[in-house]
Amino acid sequence: MKIAAFSGTSFTLGGVILLAELAACARSPGAGVDGGHGVEAGNWPPGVTVNTCQDFATVPVGSYVVEADYWNKGSCPGTQCMAINDATGAFSVTQAPNCDNTVASYPNVLYGCSFGTCSPASLLPMPVSAVSSLTSSWDFSVGGVSTDQYDVAYDIWFCPDNACGPTGFPGGTELMIWLNYQNVHGWETDLGSVSLDGHTWEVWQFTQGTGDNSWTYLAYMIQAPMVTSVANLDLNAFFRDAASRGYLQNSWYLYAIQAGNEIRTGGLPYNNNSFSVSINGVTPAASSDAGAGEPASVSRDGGVPTAEGALAVSDNYVTVGSLHGYAAAWTWVGSDSSAIACAAPTCTAADSLQVTAILQNGVAPLTAEAVSCSPAFAPSALCTAGTVTADPTYDSTAGLGFNFSQDTAGDGGVDAGSVGAIAIGQSITITVEKSGVTAVNSALRVQLTDSNNNFYCYAGRWSDGAAIPITQFNTRCWDNSGTYATPGSLFKRVDIVVPSSASTDQPFAYCLTNVSVE
Repeated sequence: MKIAAFSGTSFTLGGVILLAELAACARSPGAGVDGGHGVEAGNWPPGVTVNTCQDFATVPVGSYVVEADYWNKGSCPGTQCMAINDATGAFSVTQAPNCDNTVASYPNVLYGCSFGTCSPASLLPMPVSAVSSLTSSWDFSVGGVSTDQYDVAYDIWFCPDNACGPTGFPGGTELMIWLNYQNVHGWETDLGSVSLDGHTWEVWQFTQGTGDNSWTYLAYMIQAPMVTSVANLDLNAFFRDAASRGYLQNSWYLYAIQAGNEIRTGGLPYNNNSFSVSINGVTPAASSDAGAGEPASVSRDGGVPTAEGALAVSDNYVTVGSLHGYAAAWTWVGSDSSAIACAAPTCTAADSLQVTAILQNGVAPLTAEAVSCSPAFAPSALCTAGTVTADPTYDSTAGLGFNFSQDTAGDGGVDAGSVGAIAIGQSITITVEKSGVTAVNSALRVQLTDSNNNFYCYAGRWSDGAAIPITQFNTRCWDNSGTYATPGSLFKRVDIVVPSSASTDQPFAYCLTNVSVE
């Protein structure tokens, strides 16, 4: 087994902590590590059109996320394909299943958090009582023929207690606003009509789900004439109406605002040309320029950065704000894999490095020493390049990163100081520069190691300069079936990881140039 190890840190493998040799190339045999698994990600070039037929593809754009959300494939088998501009967030649905009178999918753009997916640097969740103003602008077009079935609608989610996770919104409310629809009707109880923001809406209600996992579904269906665009639609007016009917409370939390097409049959191509929201006078960026539109005086979480700035690197020791610790480039290949992972620079542990295996509940201490890397890292960046070959087991990976809180040896020798942890209250901001062929590789993951050696990763696309909320990191980020990190958790390391693909080699060449935490 060849496994890359960090100076003063460790991997956790199936309950055993290992610290071992750093290598330029890793090849099986070896033991598997969860951090190498996951669904295959597409190589999505920045600033151009992403073509994907993945059922649950997500593409972050500014403060939003475009989602494929083909959630009902079990009842409506087929293929859905999308073209997404990852600079502007505009997208088109070019192929979809035919599922007569039953919703197959909801390709949409998301702001906030819904069923495990969160948009970058979101102001949501937010108490309903704190939403003094909320407007949205949206422009779209729908193709197809007169017999097609669809509804183009907002899907807005509320949680009673700010404890709703990736599995749903039990006890909450799903509020839909239908702007355009064809050959579909409301369900189940007709609550009559209401005039809101210059249009007449028919209101329908029923209980979605069963038992403890049920929630209220409330649909506002626009009456003729239908529209294909709205400018500054007053969403708060719908919230007030829902509250007056007893389906929403001011003490609840607004979690997510989505805008998309509930596709049943046809309605293609569906083009989502533009979408934005404005909450309490703050308009999150609707493009890859994630800071645009947000007043300089606005703080997303009320806090101030505890560390920020460009990396300063001396040998393999990093300082950035108050963050400081040793860095390394590394590779890993699992025991069941025939893949090869290679990386440069080559980071080698000192000869006296002790390799120690400890059961997770054991008491023996880990010992580690500083590493040297050849060639040396640049003075203001951590850079790595190489290839992870195709791996059907997903047990191969490469990466680089550094420790957050680790002093140098007092005597100036090779012995590394112990690794401490810092609390990340809200978010982490990462700047990565790619080069060469990998300028089109968007499969990189941000990985954090907590104080108990657990890995949390973020597999979504991120925009340089846009904060990634700590609540978006999951121990199984490739399908978000693991545990989510919580604000204030203690972390001791950050890494930028290259996951393997099942069918294609993954060349990479990138530099980590800036890190800040809030």
